[in-house]
Amino acid sequence: MISANRGEWSELYALGYLLVNGGGFSADEFAKVDKSIFYKVLEVVDNPTGGSETVYKLEGSEVSITQNGVGVVRIRKDEIAPSLRAFFEELVVQSGSRSFPLGTGDALLKILLKSRLAASSALTQDLHLVLEDLETKIPTPRRGFSIKSEIGSPATVFNASHSTNLTFRIKGEGEVSEFANVSGVKSNLKGLISQNFSLEFVEYDNPKLQTSLENIDSSLPVFLAELMLAYYQSKTTNLRVVCDSIWPDDQPDSALKVSKIKKFLSATSMGLRANQVWSGYPQDFGGLLLVKKDGDVLFYYLYNLQRFEDYLFKHLRFETPSATKHGFGQIYFTNGEPRIKLNLQMRF
Repeated sequence: MISANRGEWSELYALGYLLVNGGGFSADEFAKVDKSIFYKVLEVVDNPTGGSETVYKLEGSEVSITQNGVGVVRIRKDEIAPSLRAFFEELVVQSGSRSFPLGTGDALLKILLKSRLAASSALTQDLHLVLEDLETKIPTPRRGFSIKSEIGSPATVFNASHSTNLTFRIKGEGEVSEFANVSGVKSNLKGLISQNFSLEFVEYDNPKLQTSLENIDSSLPVFLAELMLAYYQSKTTNLRVVCDSIWPDDQPDSALKVSKIKKFLSATSMGLRANQVWSGYPQDFGGLLLVKKDGDVLFYYLYNLQRFEDYLFKHLRFETPSATKHGFGQIYFTNGEPRIKLNLQMRF
C-alpha cells in the first residue's frame, strides 16, 4: 500500500473531486466559496513524474481515460463518487504530518489508473486543466494548477535555503559582540537593537533571486528586505500584520509597497525559486486549487489575479527556519564591518 501525508493524499482527492463534480466554484479572498462563479473542467491532465501523461476527459456522465495517447477505459462519474466519499471520510480523521496508508486511497488510485500519488517536487503544478471559458464557452488552453489543502499540514510557499539569505550591516556606536547562542534569532536581534544598533540592508546572497525580484519590480528587492527585517524584529509571523506595522495606511507609498509584495507572493506560487531567474511571466500557470476541510475544492483562477493575491496576502506567514542548517543569524565581520545574515521563508 502507498503511504503519504494528508497534503499528498489531498492531491488525489482534488483530482477525484473535479472528475465527479465536473469542476468547482471560485473562492474569494477569505477562502470562502463564491457560488456566482463555477469553473467547468473539460480535461484533467495528470503527469506526476513530469513524463508520461494520463488524460481524463469529462464527457457528460462519463470520464474517458487516455494514457500516453492511447484510450484505455471509460468510467461513469457515479462509479467514482462512492469511492471518493469513502476516501475523504477516512482521510479527514488522520492527524499529524506523518505518512500513512489508506485503503480507500489505494482503491481510488486503482479506479483512476494512477500508479503514483503526488506530483514531483520539481514541478510547480500538480495538475493541468482545460476549462470552459466563462464568456466564450470554448476550451481554454491547458493551464497548470497547484493544489493546497486545509486538511494537511500548512504548505511552505517559499522554501528556505542558503540562497534565501539576505545580508545586513550592523550600524551603531561601540563594539559588536558575537551572540552566545546560535538559535533564538529573534531574541538575539532584540538584544542587539536594545544596545542601540540598527541593521541596514546590503544584498541578497543569491544574485539570481535579486534579479528575479527586479524583473517583477525594480524596487521589490528593497521592499522585501525591509519587510523581512521587520518580521525578525516583531512578535508575530503574520505577513499582513507585519506589513501594517511598517507600512501603515496613512503613509502615501504604503499601498504601492504592499502591491509589490503581493506580486512576489503570486510569483512564488507560479514558480519563482531562489536558484532560478524568474522572467516575471508564468509559462502555463493557471492558479490554485484549494481543498477545504468540508470536502469542497475551490478555484483561484488567474483570470482574477487580484483575488488570488489577496488570498495569499491574508493567509501567508513568515517562518524562521534552522539558523545552523541555513547559515544565518550570527554576527560576522567583513573588512572589519559587522554583518549578519537573515533568512526568508514563507508558508501558509
